Amino acid sequence: MPQLNKRYNRTTMRILLIRMLFLLSGFTISFPLSAQHLLNIIREEVKIPMRDGVELGAIVYRPEEPGKYPTIVYRTPYGVDNYDTYAQIPIKAARRGYLVFMVDVRGRYRSEGEFEAYRNEKLDGYDVIEWVAQHPQSNGRVGTYGGSYPGIVQWLAMSQSPPHLEAAAPELTPIGSHHFMYYGGAFSHAWIDWFMPYILPDKMKRAQDPTGIWDASRATEAWEASDRQPWYDYRPMTEMPLLKQYAPEYYQWLTHPDSSAWWDFLNVEQDFKKIRNPALLLSGWYDAAYGPEGASRAFHKMKEETATIEARQDTRLILGPWNHTSLNSRKTRFGEVEFATNAGLDYDEELLDWFDEILRDKTDKSHLPPVSIFVMGENKWRAENEWPLQRAITTSFYLQGSGKESDGKLDRSLPPNEEPDQYLFDPNNPVWDKSYEKSYPYDQRTIESRKDVMVYTSQVLEQPMEVTGEIKVELFVSSTAADTDFSFTLCDVYPDGTSINLHGLDAGYLRMRYRNGQDKQEFMEPGEVYSITIGQAYTSNLFQAGHRIRIYVTSSMAPHYDPNPNTGRDIATETKLISAKNTIYHDRTRPSRVLLPVVPR
Repeated sequence: MPQLNKRYNRTTMRILLIRMLFLLSGFTISFPLSAQHLLNIIREEVKIPMRDGVELGAIVYRPEEPGKYPTIVYRTPYGVDNYDTYAQIPIKAARRGYLVFMVDVRGRYRSEGEFEAYRNEKLDGYDVIEWVAQHPQSNGRVGTYGGSYPGIVQWLAMSQSPPHLEAAAPELTPIGSHHFMYYGGAFSHAWIDWFMPYILPDKMKRAQDPTGIWDASRATEAWEASDRQPWYDYRPMTEMPLLKQYAPEYYQWLTHPDSSAWWDFLNVEQDFKKIRNPALLLSGWYDAAYGPEGASRAFHKMKEETATIEARQDTRLILGPWNHTSLNSRKTRFGEVEFATNAGLDYDEELLDWFDEILRDKTDKSHLPPVSIFVMGENKWRAENEWPLQRAITTSFYLQGSGKESDGKLDRSLPPNEEPDQYLFDPNNPVWDKSYEKSYPYDQRTIESRKDVMVYTSQVLEQPMEVTGEIKVELFVSSTAADTDFSFTLCDVYPDGTSINLHGLDAGYLRMRYRNGQDKQEFMEPGEVYSITIGQAYTSNLFQAGHRIRIYVTSSMAPHYDPNPNTGRDIATETKLISAKNTIYHDRTRPSRVLLPVVPR
């Protein structure tokens, strides 16, 4: 910072000259040589007591200048010491005049107690927020932020209505268990990839267990370099040995597949009427499927169900072209698509400006509209006042032709009376998404060439068409099995044939036993035709003239979800996997279709 140093040198010279003049004239004057400056902040370490006596460890950043400041809380299971090595928000916030607490959740790193994923975050979140509000340098106005696990813990705290919480920024996160552990009724294998590198190292270190790696970074490298497929394929799932000692909750989740009161420790969908503070919500079209689903559902509930005018009016939603990742203004390429300069987002500044507006009453700071969406295809942001968009017209494209003979079609007209499409789904050979670690856009033609993937494509578009909102399919299906799965993916087909997925491949999934709700299991009668709706896939894309619209339908998406054994028995304890003949009907009386929210231009 050479310019700053020059300025300080000139200031020092002026002070010395003034002192000399006063001394020469017989007067004395005193100047503090280390005067208070906004760039001067202090780092401290504290313990925060919970109601049961357990103490949570935290790192604090605060302005050097005495005073009372609005307070920001970040709670994480990933280690505040690690976060403190790279995160810029705490320092930026302290220099803006915030008191910032970075807290290890119960049972992690600096904190006492036993860690059980999500189980204690409601009460602990309340206690942390109320304790920091009483800190001698807090003015009692508290905000929270964070994504993924640090995101959902904010919802869990909000469900308890802490009196001093005035703002929260949960990113990339769900609001309920069954858009998280189970999606469309299928169990998420991503939990193996979460526990192994991120949770087990600290647990093994606490136990002084020498059989594993204690450092999370090294554990992540080792896990990602290993052959993980045998663990994804392990049957019965309840006997998969990796997590038995240090993550028993994983097996509890497996044995509670239905949505029920057992999951209340993780659900907040019924608690929005108790929420008083506004929220800054963020997700991406390629985020884990629970991200855009959680942000969309949360935005609606914040606008319709919350307890205060402030919560309803000041909540903001940002949906961009990202996956499950941190953001900055230079991060614009995801997978095989470069979304150009507009896609970058200086999230730190947007977040702190929004906090300034809510926690410091600086109404001119945040320029965010109620909804900000990034329209792929033209790669531009657009301001909206609502989500979903009321002006979007639900437009039907009907499945026609043979989805497995390269002449499957999407057409606006009803299909003729024609033969259905049938394929063999073998759970021993599921569709595999190479972007499963962090979803991204890539050419889907390898997947589309499989015999168990049915592909339907529109004619070449003569005019651009914008599709923005939730994508749904209505399918008429049957199976030789008592239970099976169906999945769909929406793609933009370029003139050269490249077929790019417009959302993560883990979105748009349904386990048939949960077709009428995830609180009950209803099995199929082999050969009987069922009408099903699959949704929960979100996007915004401008299909350019010369492009085509495509969907493909299949019955698996590994390793995101456990492939359905097709037996109709309890999936977590099942050891036998059988193939199923699955059928998609598209004729006059059973017109399967994709429903696209088309935005007029």
